[in-house]
Amino acid sequence: MAFTAVVRISGAGRIADFRERLRWLMVRDAEAEDYTEHHTDGVLEYHFTPRKGIPFPAFTQASGDFPELRVEAQWEHDGVRGRAVIENGRVVQEVKGAPGADGVDVEVGEQGRLILGFSCKRMSSAVLGYAATADRQTYFRYAGGHLELIEPDTELEDLAFAFAGEWLWYDEEAAPLERARYAGYGFPVRGANLRAEKLALLRRQDGRHSTLDAAAAGLRDALVQEWLKKP
Repeated sequence: MAFTAVVRISGAGRIADFRERLRWLMVRDAEAEDYTEHHTDGVLEYHFTPRKGIPFPAFTQASGDFPELRVEAQWEHDGVRGRAVIENGRVVQEVKGAPGADGVDVEVGEQGRLILGFSCKRMSSAVLGYAATADRQTYFRYAGGHLELIEPDTELEDLAFAFAGEWLWYDEEAAPLERARYAGYGFPVRGANLRAEKLALLRRQDGRHSTLDAAAAGLRDALVQEWLKKP
């Protein structure tokens, strides 16, 4: 059974020191899995093909030494996806068995304002998903070029939770690191906000990121016309 995992460390903190601390812990862990290490601007990633599981104890311990950093693990095991977030030495969010999205589309405007972000998945003959702006959210069904706003079931709620966990944070959350980053940018906090690392990604991509396939080509236009432009 295929088992892949990515652990991402981000935040306005001592990433180089975290790297050295984690390396020290992994060398001394007889159960540690092999991994590859990848660097991008302000982000450190570890890629695994685990035999036993992700080495959460080492990442959790290192996180406790660097509370200003965010540790995010995503994995897929035999087609089932999961995600966990570790901050200040403890798991603050975990989703297991959440359905993977077939596509996401996110656009950001001036001062980090979320214009539209959504995650969708093909189910039978329709595309279903969750969408959010800076101040609104909805669930939808798209089939035959027609958009319908719907009430969510458990699977759709899991899809929304997974999307929000990767891309968004909300004003009702404490989120001290995200608030500090937005304050540093001089951006206001709104109802829904992009996570700082995703905001940086979109700012490098002219404000838009999309993985939609041809089957969902008209979905974004339908959301804009049938949802965003209506009260």
